[in-house]
Amino acid sequence: MLVASTVSVSAQALIAIVGVQALTAMAVTSLHRFDFWLRQALPYVISVAVGVLLTTGAAHLLPEAVGMLGNRPLVWVALVLTMLSLYVFERTFHVLSGVSAEPAPEVECKENHAHGDHHNHHRASRPATLLLGCVTHSLVDGTSIAAAFAINTRVGWVTALAVGLHEIPHRMGDFALLVHMGVQRGRAAMLAITAGGASFLGWSIVLALGTHGTASVAWLLPVSAGSFLYISLVDLLPELQAEQRPKAVLGQIVCLGVGVALALGLTQMRGA
Repeated sequence: MLVASTVSVSAQALIAIVGVQALTAMAVTSLHRFDFWLRQALPYVISVAVGVLLTTGAAHLLPEAVGMLGNRPLVWVALVLTMLSLYVFERTFHVLSGVSAEPAPEVECKENHAHGDHHNHHRASRPATLLLGCVTHSLVDGTSIAAAFAINTRVGWVTALAVGLHEIPHRMGDFALLVHMGVQRGRAAMLAITAGGASFLGWSIVLALGTHGTASVAWLLPVSAGSFLYISLVDLLPELQAEQRPKAVLGQIVCLGVGVALALGLTQMRGA
């Protein structure tokens, strides 16, 4: 029965990851064809993503981590170290990539903040390093989803929702930057989509850890929570602050509230 249950949970996690990757692939393909409309919608998608990510990290993943591991200092140290590690990685990545402060004409939208890439708004200069960052990010996302499912299927689906919402603008931004770097549009779309395959490696890692019990997987929860809080507060939220039009700002605030309400509403789901 335990084996069957484990297989079922792993299968659900895999289905969720496939769903996230399918959505991001559709977004990249749509941007290739209808980029103007999607660029206009991106700030509002990002606003919803911020609300979902913050709520998922603070109201789902952290309580689960404390419940599994106890309210001890190491849990909070793992959270802080995750956020600091992501900052160090991003700063090092951009410096070694040879970043530029100049805006990319083909990437910029009508509003400067709506280019849709929350990891690469500093403009990486080489496609290889940009793709390395995308692959690393997808690996973390896949691990977060699988770890959440391993603990509680309800939290797993909420985590998958949060990942999907922030992966859409992230992957669209990767595609736009690759095109700006001179990569042919069709190849750029293929690279941006296939880079998400690293999320399946994250699923495999958690599956392997799960065979030794849930204790190892439980330590991935504060790590996932830290990554969600960092992405929402450091990468995504600052992009929305460039907007100055009252109507657009109000729309973003409403979407932010929608994201919070959506994640909180899913807490009523019964875990399997």
